[in-house]
Amino acid sequence: MNPKIYENCTIDNPKNLVIFLHGYGANGQNLINLSHEFKYALPEANFLSPNAIYDWEGGFPNCYQWFSLYNDIDRRPITQIYSDIRDANKKLTSFIDGQLKRFNLSYRDLVLVGFSQGAMMAIYQSLILPQEIKGVIAYSGRVIMPEFADEKTISLPKICLIHGKQDSVVDFANFEEGIEILKQNKISCDYLAIDNLDHSIDIKGVKFAVNFLKNLNN
Repeated sequence: MNPKIYENCTIDNPKNLVIFLHGYGANGQNLINLSHEFKYALPEANFLSPNAIYDWEGGFPNCYQWFSLYNDIDRRPITQIYSDIRDANKKLTSFIDGQLKRFNLSYRDLVLVGFSQGAMMAIYQSLILPQEIKGVIAYSGRVIMPEFADEKTISLPKICLIHGKQDSVVDFANFEEGIEILKQNKISCDYLAIDNLDHSIDIKGVKFAVNFLKNLNN
């Protein structure tokens, strides 16, 4: 995985690293501006937002995907979706390890923030790493446990789920299901459902995430 990386790295010796994982058909530039808000909670963090692994199958330039959704989830075998997530996360793990080494940080210093498909990646990734990371913020995504893809959950990080009730891309039912899955697996979960919000991130979701990050330091 050698993607283009959008960065907000102003700290020579950071205490934290935040990695943003964008959604299906977007690119890293889509989320990097969130770093300006998240700095209120993590002032000594550096921020990275890489392009995803693969060119987007929709065909537009400078658009990327973590795994294929071609023909949508209802028409592809669900086992293939899980397999693709597992394989994509292996590549993402290597990228994360390299960036933590770059800044002389550990998994405990890492925060993953994902939107939509990137949220699925962030949650899955946090559960398969050998050490618990600082936290996960997942916007408008879906909880995919490693066990769904014949892997094992190793770590139990703190996870924040945020979802619009009027999401027309990733149905709100996935948010409700995700909360139950995390609770069943004894994984700490903060969550916020936002009225009148479609498939996007609004100021309510940003403020909730910033408070989540602040509480991680308490």
